[in-house]
Amino acid sequence: MMDAGGRTKARTPEPPLRTGKSKAASGRHLSHLTLRTTWRLAYLAIKEEDVEPSDIDSDTASKQSVSDRASSSEIEMSDSGSEPVESIAKALFGEVPAIVNTQAADRQKKPAKSKSGRPRKTRNTPSRSPTPPPPVWGSQYRPSSAKEKKYTAEIPMWDSPMTRSSFGPQPLKHSSKSNTPSPTVQVKEDEEDLSILDIKPEPDVPPHADTMADLVYTKTGTVRLTDQNLELRKVVQHGILEVKAYIAFTHGYPEIVAKNSYAWELLLQAVKHHKTAPIEKRMYVDDEYLSALANLIDARASLFHTEIKDVAYKYTPGYFRLGRNCNAIIDRLLAGHSYIFPQTFDTEGLPSPKRQKPYQGQPIVDTLYETFLKNLKSVEIPIPMLAMVSTAIHAVLIAKKNKAGEDFKFTGNQFCDIYTYHVALLERIRRTAPVKFHKMMADIYEEVQHFRRDAIGVYGTDTDLAFLDLEGMDDE
Repeated sequence: MMDAGGRTKARTPEPPLRTGKSKAASGRHLSHLTLRTTWRLAYLAIKEEDVEPSDIDSDTASKQSVSDRASSSEIEMSDSGSEPVESIAKALFGEVPAIVNTQAADRQKKPAKSKSGRPRKTRNTPSRSPTPPPPVWGSQYRPSSAKEKKYTAEIPMWDSPMTRSSFGPQPLKHSSKSNTPSPTVQVKEDEEDLSILDIKPEPDVPPHADTMADLVYTKTGTVRLTDQNLELRKVVQHGILEVKAYIAFTHGYPEIVAKNSYAWELLLQAVKHHKTAPIEKRMYVDDEYLSALANLIDARASLFHTEIKDVAYKYTPGYFRLGRNCNAIIDRLLAGHSYIFPQTFDTEGLPSPKRQKPYQGQPIVDTLYETFLKNLKSVEIPIPMLAMVSTAIHAVLIAKKNKAGEDFKFTGNQFCDIYTYHVALLERIRRTAPVKFHKMMADIYEEVQHFRRDAIGVYGTDTDLAFLDLEGMDDE
């Protein structure tokens, strides 16, 4: 018969009628066919011993086992003559096996493909299963025969997750044991090049590399001015000079009116004056550093107060004739702050103030000269300076009355009210009688200068020599 394409169509034989004789003939034919099929399968098994069992794909063999045997039976029934082994193998496996001698130089090449597009199986090529075998490292597998060595040489080395971490570029390790901070080495993983290093500096690098701004601490954690470097000492000493001027010309107790801010402002003025940029920079960014320097200024202000008190304590008792039983004298001096005036004493030793000359008492003049005006050439005596000395004399009288001795504290918490009183009184005199105020200040300055001339050995009269026995002194 001819189909639509002009090809001869095979004629399908009609099934024969079943009779008793045909059943017997069919049984003998099937028995004969079974024997031939068994012989053919045995022959193929002998022929295929040269091919490794692993060369046959397990999935393909399992899927085609039933269909291949059925097709082989049909081949035997259709053609009873001898057939070549290749055709039988093709009928069983779907392709003809090719034995290829694999060389070491050809291991990287792809296997040859058959007409169906599938890679041909070779004797020495391992099977390609969907799941690759696990990597076998050099110390894990020991081949015992030449065949196993050849098989081992062809095992692919799969890229496992541990490969990149074990053999990739590692961060550099510094073996130096010094305290110098080392740069941090960061590794950037790039798909094309894993050896790109990005070296960044350590973020903990000290921001103050200049030693000019370094502080030296004692074993107890305190800061002493004498332990510091020259530039830092200049800055602090300038601040101490400024705080003395603050006490003399602005306020006697800056820690009361300005708290800690006055010391900070004085230090900032000092670093600008000396042009010490590293110290100034650290003062702006390090509060602990600034507080440590401000404590040196505060301590010097307290020490300056103590110096004023000590000088006043040296001159006050002698002038006011303070002895053991002096409470009556002290009470008269404290009443109305009479100690600011020059005094006259009666036969019992009680003082009487000369109220026409305020702030011109001898203890005030002596203390002014000793603490402020010894090296001062100005004719102007500032009000805070005079009020501070007057407050010191008041404190000495209180200490003598309470028999506290010389080592009492002269702090703003105890005597700031007395200081404020004297400042207010001097300001009132200046506003009410400015001419008399300037005359008073000029007289005080003259008394200080007179004391200065006497102190350097210029005597006004010959009566001062009466205390010396000039005739009794040795000539040589």
